[in-house]
Amino acid sequence: GLVFDKGSTKTAGGPSQIENAKIALIQFCLSAPKTDMDNNVVVSDYAAMDRILRDERKYILNLCKKIKKSGANVVLIQKSILRDAYNELSLHFLAKMGILVVTDVERTDVEFVCRTLGCTPVPHVDSLSPEKLGTAEHVGDVV
Repeated sequence: GLVFDKGSTKTAGGPSQIENAKIALIQFCLSAPKTDMDNNVVVSDYAAMDRILRDERKYILNLCKKIKKSGANVVLIQKSILRDAYNELSLHFLAKMGILVVTDVERTDVEFVCRTLGCTPVPHVDSLSPEKLGTAEHVGDVV
């Protein structure tokens, strides 16, 4: 078995128990891409702001759909030091898709977690496939 200090994310009514789990350990960020440098974007009208928010929402939804398509019903998200590894919108979409999420898996724990669960860490969403998923009979929060 495997125990994480931090339980599953309770956002948007996502599941806290999964039987016959297919587990993905992702190393990519579930948030909209950011610029490499500290740049600011100034938006002068509401139409442009709406377009930016709509594009960001569509980008995140597509990431979540690719995760669901892989067959994963549990997602472990590696902690990122560069930017947010996830945002509330991505957690909301995953919860609506019935996917249990555990965030902030330490980089130093990735090798052990993968060996224990039989999964392969996935650095990019396009390389996520059923062969890279680990399995467990039961995944859930322990009270």
